[in-house]
Formats: sequence, structure tokens, C-alpha cells
Amino acid sequence: PILGSLPFYTRRGDYLREGKERSANGHFNFFFGPYPIVAISGEAARSAYFTTRGLDLSAGFKKLFSAGPDVDSLLGRNMATYFVTLFKRLTGKDHLATCLPYLNQDAHGTFSAIDTSVPMDPFVVLRDLICKMTHRTVGCHDVAEDPELRAKTMKYYDMLDASSALSIMFPWLPTPTKMNKLWGGGKLHMLFLNIIKERRRTGRRAEDTVQVLMDKGESDMVTAAFIIGALFAGLINTAIQAAWIICYLAYDPVWYAKVQAEVDAAVAKHRTSEHQTPAEVLQTLSVDTWESEFPSLDLGVQDSIRLNLMGASMRQNISGKDIVLGDTGVIIPKDAFAVYSISDVHMDETVYKNPGRWDPGRYLSDRGEDKAKQHGYVGWGSGLHPCLGMRIAKMELFVSTATFVAMFNFKAVDKLGKPRTE
Repeated sequence: PILGSLPFYTRRGDYLREGKERSANGHFNFFFGPYPIVAISGEAARSAYFTTRGLDLSAGFKKLFSAGPDVDSLLGRNMATYFVTLFKRLTGKDHLATCLPYLNQDAHGTFSAIDTSVPMDPFVVLRDLICKMTHRTVGCHDVAEDPELRAKTMKYYDMLDASSALSIMFPWLPTPTKMNKLWGGGKLHMLFLNIIKERRRTGRRAEDTVQVLMDKGESDMVTAAFIIGALFAGLINTAIQAAWIICYLAYDPVWYAKVQAEVDAAVAKHRTSEHQTPAEVLQTLSVDTWESEFPSLDLGVQDSIRLNLMGASMRQNISGKDIVLGDTGVIIPKDAFAVYSISDVHMDETVYKNPGRWDPGRYLSDRGEDKAKQHGYVGWGSGLHPCLGMRIAKMELFVSTATFVAMFNFKAVDKLGKPRTE
């Protein structure tokens, strides 16, 4: 086939759902350009998909989503393996403790600059804040502290995030989208390479991941490549969730009150001076405190991810042989791809009651809706592929949301400032 199933690109969610409904067993095969794909669904196939070795996440994402170039040969190493190894270090407590003062500083500074006389668009404000925070945790302080550099990096990341159907189906074809992606990637590399070279020349240091890699003796190219990959993984999803959690709280007075109570309790418990503002008290909290004293916020984030992580999970069979998914009889041929629609479980009414509604209480022990089926929640990855950046993402989301709640009383309004209830 030359083109194959174009709707897989143009309306992926609907295409996978319709194919599932037409199939007798919920699974079906199709081509996307030259790539043979097996779309799976249901509990048994999902369980095997997330626990079967030989189905590779990075290969599937690279070919079916990003249409990115092969940098392994250029850099002389397997970047996927290197990425996993280093990311585990960056999610350690010591690194998070180093980053935490900067995250607090960024949240307080960003929210202090909000003009409260007019409506705020959380998707604008939180995107910029999470960009700063992600540079603090896995990127570069220089960009976090420079609005012009942040704007440039976000522009270039938008170029990288854009893929056309043709550029994926024909990766060798110099389509406008392909060239734009290469241009954006090249500009990002040059931006970070210039920062690295300036540090080497002047001896200037910073408490960031760029410095960690430089001190480790990595080449400038490897350092820049890692930073670009790590930031891409964090910026795309975390910024969206940071905005949505504020929106959900604004529409739900019950859970707003629960989160507010947690923030108030933390402030009361850890305040050392009556002159401290709530936001100032939050800036003194430890990593352990952030991770243990905001359970309602944690549940809210979890259900926000369930509602808004609506794409498809993709894996390539790199085992060198056909793979049978458990006892389902579904075969993923050698070098073929397996695709699983996240909404198959996250919007499953037999798992989640009223799945289209934001309801953090569904994860409480007396309900445990996500435990109804195997791998019933895959928002933080699952099985052999847990989300490497979960601890970092949660820290960014907890700090941004709790600081916002501490600094403001807020409600949902329209663009004219009139209250909204739905």
C-alpha cells in the first residue's frame, strides 16, 4: 500500500473506536503508509500489550508519531537506553530537592504577576510556568529565567510536535512539515549548544541538568540531545494538565474545598512565623512533604490525566520474531506495530462510572474504580513502561496548583468576567 489508512492520522480516536466496533473481537489490522499496524482493545490484550517484552515504546513513538531522524548513529550511542538511565537519576530525591526552591520561586513569581482585575487564561499562564519549571528539573536555568529564550524554545518545540501524515508515511520525503521539524530541531540544538559553549568558556555554573551532563563529561551534542528529548516529554503533557486541574477545581466546589483544606493544613503545620504568607510557607516545604500531604490534589491530577490523555499508545515489535499477545491469539508480526487507544480503558463505562466527568473520588479505596480491571489506569504508564517522569511531573503540578490555591480565591468566568457554572 502507498497511503494506507489516512484516517489513522486525521481522526485517530474515531478511527480506532470505529474499527474496534466493526471488528468481531475488538482487534483489527491496517497499514499506515508502509507500516503494518495491529490495533488492539480489551482487558486481555491491554494486559499483554503493557507487559510483553519486545514491544518497544521509543521505536513506536518515533516512527508513528514524531517522524524524527535517527540520532543514535550521529551521536554514537543508544539514546533511548541512555535517556532511561539518566532520567532515573533526575527523579531521585536529591535532584528534586535541588530543584524545589526554583519551582517555588517560579510559581510565586508567575502568579504574583497576574492582573486579577481581568480574567486569566490558565492555558496561557500555566504553559509558561510549566515551561520554566521543566527547564528547572530537566533542562537549563538560562532558558527558565529568560522570557525571550522561553518563547523561542516553545516555538521550536511546536515545530517538533507537528507531523504530517506524509512525513510519517514517507520519512525520506522532504515535505514542508518535515523540513520545518528539522529546522526547529536544529535551532533548538544551536540554542543549547551556545549556552553550553558559553559556560565552558566562562566557567559559569548552574544547578541544572545541563550542568549535570557537563560535569559528567558528556559531549555537547549528547547533552543538547538529551535536554531536547527530556523537555519534549515534559512540556507537552504537564502544561496541559496544570491548566486543566485549575479549571476542574473552579467548577467543582467540593473538591476545591478539599484541596484548599489541604493547603491550609500544610500552611498551619509548617508555618514558623505569623508574618509568613501562605505562599511563603509553601516555599519551605520539603520534597517528602509535597509528596505526602496533598492526597486530594494527587487524586485530582490523576483524574485530569485520565480525561485529557486521549491519544494512542504505540509500540513496535523489535524482538526479531512474531509476538502473540498473551492468550488472545492476537499476533504482532515481526517489525510491525501495535496500537492501543487510551480511551478504550479510560472511557470504559464498565470501569469508570460516568467516565466523562472529573471525579477524583473514583480512586478512593471505597470505590477503587481503576482497580476494577487489569491496567485499568494507564495515565502514568503501566506494566513494563511506567512513566519515567511521573515524580517530576507530580512535583511541578503540586507546586503550581497548591501555590495558586494559596494565593487566590478563584472561580470560572467567561471572557467578560461573568461567572460560569459549566
